[in-house]
Amino acid sequence: MKKLEKLQETVEDSKDADRYRILGELVTATLHTIKRGDKQVETINYYDEHQSIITITLDPLLNPSDNAQRYFKKYTKMKNSTAIVEEQINQTHQEITYLNSLLQQLSVASLTDIEEIRDELMEQGYVRDRNKKQRKKKKKDKPSLSCYVSSEGIPIYVGKNNTQNEYLTNRLASSMDTWLHTKDIPGSHVVIRSDSFSDTTLREAAQLAAYFSQAKHSSQVPVDYTAIKHVHKPTGSKPGFVIYVNQKTLFVTPDEDAIKQMKVTIK
Repeated sequence: MKKLEKLQETVEDSKDADRYRILGELVTATLHTIKRGDKQVETINYYDEHQSIITITLDPLLNPSDNAQRYFKKYTKMKNSTAIVEEQINQTHQEITYLNSLLQQLSVASLTDIEEIRDELMEQGYVRDRNKKQRKKKKKDKPSLSCYVSSEGIPIYVGKNNTQNEYLTNRLASSMDTWLHTKDIPGSHVVIRSDSFSDTTLREAAQLAAYFSQAKHSSQVPVDYTAIKHVHKPTGSKPGFVIYVNQKTLFVTPDEDAIKQMKVTIK
């Protein structure tokens, strides 16, 4: 969060960039009145609605034209740095979202789930891998997934960490399966593995998505759902991150007792 605050301070500071462009243009407009060695120049500020007089500082070692260019260079440098910093802010927001999702996953993780999260943290460079050679040998081709059964007998898969989420959404699910996730809240990927089901199954799947999310203890949790074919992982994005379109949203309040009564197997 401190990194984000620092970046946002830099953006605030760079909002002064236009002031340097204006100073450069005002110096350019008064070049004929400036001599090398002048430390300042007074001129009308044509950009001010009151047309007030402004005093502009000059470098006495530079000629008039170079003094104007000095202000234009400051303007360009600040504008360029603003674009870079805004990209860094965007990346930092993504990293905070990613780390929040890991905290949510740890809150519902089994020992196996925790091992997969630890492996992911090593792959992402957050944790050093002290047993790399041993780990390569035992790495599984696919993770185990929790498979719940709806009251009408339809399988609903739940990913408990990013390894499971990515396998479930990007590899296991079919294009017409239905994908669910809490709206703007860290949580599990949930997939109804059927192209035909009732509202009852949809609400039970939404219950699972809300329960296995950061909003587990909230009421009226928004859950988005859409067909798997509308869910995509952007190139180079963090594990478990996807974008999706054509979604609808329903609101559910997680019912722990009802979820514990659902039949579940590990597949």
